[in-house]
Amino acid sequence: MKAVFVHFWGPLLVGLMLLTGCKSTPSNVDYDTETNFSQFSFYQFVDSKEEQAAELDDLSKDRIEQAISSELSKKSLNATDDAADLQVSFYTTEEQKENKSSFSIGFGGTNYGGNSSTGVGVGTTIPIDRGYDVYTQITIDFYHQGKMIWRGFDGFTAEPDMTPEQRQVEVNSVVSKILSQYPPK
Repeated sequence: MKAVFVHFWGPLLVGLMLLTGCKSTPSNVDYDTETNFSQFSFYQFVDSKEEQAAELDDLSKDRIEQAISSELSKKSLNATDDAADLQVSFYTTEEQKENKSSFSIGFGGTNYGGNSSTGVGVGTTIPIDRGYDVYTQITIDFYHQGKMIWRGFDGFTAEPDMTPEQRQVEVNSVVSKILSQYPPK
């Protein structure tokens, strides 16, 4: 009976765990179901009113605005300074996370069928880096006539040694993922 579990269920369970670990999660989106999103043609950026927003430097603000503008232009939405159908705001929140990079070594033994091989299981973790990474969440809000009609958010982990180019790639990727769900279908 033990052999059936090891030969059949063991690999099946390991395979399911691997598939679950590789699953991509969609961005979080919410919207007003009564809104006809196809009616909008023009947008303008407005400042966010969120109190929980992290302080945003000009470089980060420009990166996010450029990424949003690029994605919205692909959806036939045009930027304007006046008479916009949509007001678009965004903000970020940040959370500092301990970088738990490590290298693990393990030894073990088994008892299989009629053959006996005994041993002791030993494992150790050797820390590689004790730094911190910053998880940055970008939230994008769309308003029409003062009412929020769409919100999406997602994030990325920014390592301390990221170059400006790497930051732009991360911002572009997150904004693209968020806005891939706009307009709602």
